[in-house]
Amino acid sequence: MSNFNFEEELKVIGTYSALKTNGVQQTAAPKFNTPITPRENFFRFIGRENPMWTPCGTDFITFIPMISPDNPARGFVFDNADFDLKDAGGPDLFGVEWEYVESVQGSMVRPGNPIKVPDVSNWEKDITFPDMDTWDWDYWAEKNKDIANDGRVKTVWIMNGFFERLISFMEFQYAALSLIDDDQQDGVHRLFDRLADFYDDMIGRFRKYYGADGIYFHDDWGSQRAPFFSPNTCREMIMPYLKRVVESCHKRGMYFELHSCGMIEPLVPIMVEAGVDVWTGQYMNDFKMVMDKYGDKLLANMFIFVMKPNVTLQDNIDALNALCEKYGDHVMTSMVISASNDGTPDLYREIYKRTRR
Repeated sequence: MSNFNFEEELKVIGTYSALKTNGVQQTAAPKFNTPITPRENFFRFIGRENPMWTPCGTDFITFIPMISPDNPARGFVFDNADFDLKDAGGPDLFGVEWEYVESVQGSMVRPGNPIKVPDVSNWEKDITFPDMDTWDWDYWAEKNKDIANDGRVKTVWIMNGFFERLISFMEFQYAALSLIDDDQQDGVHRLFDRLADFYDDMIGRFRKYYGADGIYFHDDWGSQRAPFFSPNTCREMIMPYLKRVVESCHKRGMYFELHSCGMIEPLVPIMVEAGVDVWTGQYMNDFKMVMDKYGDKLLANMFIFVMKPNVTLQDNIDALNALCEKYGDHVMTSMVISASNDGTPDLYREIYKRTRR
């Protein structure tokens, strides 16, 4: 540590633009005098090309754009939009109706509505893909222009991946069955093929109009105890299309992060085969094992998370100490760090000092 001038490098030289979160203006994050930008450091890190610190906290800006109907339907709009949660819910990209549940701060497919796709073998008669040319991309790009090139890593959410989208169309039990039913698999392949093309188009627009550096792709694959499907099923039915979306990012100089909940360790090799750059998972998984085995190919997004009210900086530092003790050198090579409870500059400084090299 003595080789670095932390007083100079961690001097605040300005602030970043702040987005609104569901219509509420957020506090601007400080910009530090780091030798390179957080964006450059992150892409060095992900490419294993001499990064200067472990990417963390306000190195990233999460962007969940109003322009995609999925996001207001689900109650997540991180965008310079005047969005009110009382307006959350309603139709998503494909006309599936969602109900926002205030107590859980999220949405579910509206109970009692007819199933959108009663027969996946004939989904084409029930699903209309939206025409993104009709969306006002220039207007929303202008509203959010201040975040486009500010030196941070701009990560744009795509709320529903392949299996989650299938669930929204069919309900869980029928979606799961369709992955293994010989009579339905061809229809699922056709649907996922069309979705992969659609997501490729969407990712290109996120890159062009918002300067997106990466995609945060939601697709939960498991429950608390086990995956929803076998590795063979995932490899046959989901992986080819996931790989195409990953390639949609990579060909544009972007990275791909998979948010996938559940105890899904058996499916990690499939993430690696698909080329996923970062996995955000849950702690019932053995991340030490995952990083020992795959850390040279797949980064883990790890959280500093303290389960108590009125969390202090010291609480978070204690959690950081525990993280460093548990994962050792992986903190320097195989993970990015998110701060769930505390995004203060002091915590950022602590992580920066611990991982500077």
